[in-house]
Amino acid sequence: MRDLALIFFGAFFVFINFYTSMTVIPLYVMELGGDEFFSGLQGTVFFISGLVLRLYFGPMADKRGRKVPLLIGAFVFATTPLLLLLASSYWMFIPIRIYQGIGLAAFLSSSSSFVADIVPRERLGTYVGAYRLVITLALLTGPAAAQLVINNYGFSACFVLTFLTGVLAVILIAFINASPLPGSEETSTYKNMLLALQNKTLWPIYGGVFLLSLGYGGILNFATVYISQVTDVLNPAIYFTYFALAGIVANLTIGYLSDRLGRKAVVWPSVMMLAVGCGSLYFLPVNTDILILSSCLAGIGFSGGIAALVAWLVDKAEE
Repeated sequence: MRDLALIFFGAFFVFINFYTSMTVIPLYVMELGGDEFFSGLQGTVFFISGLVLRLYFGPMADKRGRKVPLLIGAFVFATTPLLLLLASSYWMFIPIRIYQGIGLAAFLSSSSSFVADIVPRERLGTYVGAYRLVITLALLTGPAAAQLVINNYGFSACFVLTFLTGVLAVILIAFINASPLPGSEETSTYKNMLLALQNKTLWPIYGGVFLLSLGYGGILNFATVYISQVTDVLNPAIYFTYFALAGIVANLTIGYLSDRLGRKAVVWPSVMMLAVGCGSLYFLPVNTDILILSSCLAGIGFSGGIAALVAWLVDKAEE
């Protein structure tokens, strides 16, 4: 349980950095003279680099144990705010976001897998839900606090604070004990990764992850900019406060329900809720109360759906 506590607290601080960057950087792009297109472009570069680099860090997590990529990911997220402090032009965000993509690939490839490694299989959905709860708490506190700091002290103060938060995450991850998996030399090849992608029984899970990630990425990249443009809300990051509160409810219930009712019974309704939450933002210029409805639907849909999908993938996939 010591390692479980360390990964939970370490992930909390890592994801504070992650969510802060996703909500603050689009606003910082506009501050430095960028436009909506570039605001979306830098986020796309970040996610694509993280996706491609997972092909390297996924096998590393099996061969060398989860701790190495966890440390790499935590270190990258900790040091990215320092690079943002040095950025004098919004064009510098492209290499910075590619660098941050290393953290996305390394940490996300290993953290949920590490939780799955050390918890009882019969309670996997419950523990994955608890892990998702930690991540949601980071979303609840990070963006809103960052916006408050920016409003009062500026972007530089925000980046310094997120750097210090990242350092704390690195220290916590450093105390984790994670050994390579038995037989990992045989199970971590790129050939076996390709075989996993070709496994048709996993395709519905991949599809669910794709749909949730598509909606979630759009919200992270554009919600704060969109809200600031079409409403007079002083703190557009409040969207993610409601999103996270709804996600907490989902994480406390949907992981458990997926253990009892089955993964499919909760995954697809969750995907639909996220879709409705995203689509309802269309009506935000007409009624600002839509912000609360949208964020709550999207928060329940994403957080609950991902928790069930991670457990479903572990259920179906070979080691």
